[in-house]
Amino acid sequence: MLQAPLSSYLLFGVEPWEDALDSECLRTLAAAERVIAITPFASPALREVAHVLLPMGTYAETFGTYVNFEGRWQSFPGAAQPVGEARPGWKVLRVLGNALGLSAFEYQSAEEVRDEVQRACIEPLATAYAGSLEPSASRQPAAVVDVPMYHIDALVRRAPSLQRTRQGRAAPSIYE
Repeated sequence: MLQAPLSSYLLFGVEPWEDALDSECLRTLAAAERVIAITPFASPALREVAHVLLPMGTYAETFGTYVNFEGRWQSFPGAAQPVGEARPGWKVLRVLGNALGLSAFEYQSAEEVRDEVQRACIEPLATAYAGSLEPSASRQPAAVVDVPMYHIDALVRRAPSLQRTRQGRAAPSIYE
């Protein structure tokens, strides 16, 4: 999407200039006809490229579910209410789906969304890989990027106390 630019982009809780390796992403997004960002943070870089900003709560402010290594689904409530007009991401997507007249956007709770995702995931896990991509010896191995722990997500990137630590001042390491 960045190498072959699109006319529109929907950014959902990402800051591409922080979360992607492609240094051209800001230039690509700035050239798009429309960029819609669903985000908890209206950073200066995002304000430069986004035509529409929709406020979303952070992951700490919304119900969530992790699947652990054993395959157990572990759900938790939000630790706080989203600030101001922000809403959980699933609600923002539901309202957009309703406004666009799309089907299957009738969820009333985060638990309903989780249950649907769980139904969609459990069955495919029991079957063998059905994709068409085969490993190729001619492919170049991708670089591995070790991102310092206080640069991983948007919340910790905005914590001044963490950024002042030795780990917060560390630069990413790229292994080729």
